[in-house]
Amino acid sequence: MLESVAQPIESAIRDSALVVTHNLEKVQLSATVGYIEGNITFIDSSRLVFFEFLRQIGDGVQREKYRHHFMDGNGQLIFRYDNAPHHPEVATFPDHKHLPTGLVESVALHFADVFVEIEAYVLGIT
Repeated sequence: MLESVAQPIESAIRDSALVVTHNLEKVQLSATVGYIEGNITFIDSSRLVFFEFLRQIGDGVQREKYRHHFMDGNGQLIFRYDNAPHHPEVATFPDHKHLPTGLVESVALHFADVFVEIEAYVLGIT
């Protein structure tokens, strides 16, 4: 189950010329439940720390919880996507995005989408 989610993540990291270091942990808690978490450092010293809690349901994999926290080299928030249920006032509840200026609505993005946003930021095209 974890490999179907981890493989595209590992490929994106491996294929990016912007990644300096990374670690990735895959933990299978049961036949149908597990999580993937990691830490990636980019060429500008920015970092992504992420976590995805997964459950296999039939032939599919459901991401029950996620957090993609992107920060600069000093540890200051650039953005964080998550679905922690602590902002019921947001129309996209529980999904939302944290920015230095506050909270905004957001759909649940997958790792690949977040990674593309980060690469654009590191390259200075956003």
